[in-house]
Amino acid sequence: MSLRDLARPNTKRAREHAARTFLKSLKEEEEVLWQYLETCMLRGNGLLILEAVVDKFGMYLAFKGGRKGKILARHSAMQYFRQAKSWML
Repeated sequence: MSLRDLARPNTKRAREHAARTFLKSLKEEEEVLWQYLETCMLRGNGLLILEAVVDKFGMYLAFKGGRKGKILARHSAMQYFRQAKSWML
């Protein structure tokens, strides 16, 4: 039994949804396969690649449109992106 087994069902679903959204953004927005990204990270410049991918994923989340064309979680996604950018500086 691991700690993941003790997590609530909502937490498990949220984690799975986040992973699906990340892979979807890679495939649709960046037109990059996960296998290619994984190979690039194993070559030695993994931190730079991971930083760039997470930066682009933050932008994807910040400006992703919902079902009715409104920005999803407008304040929280944009605020998260701003905080992540300021932490890097």
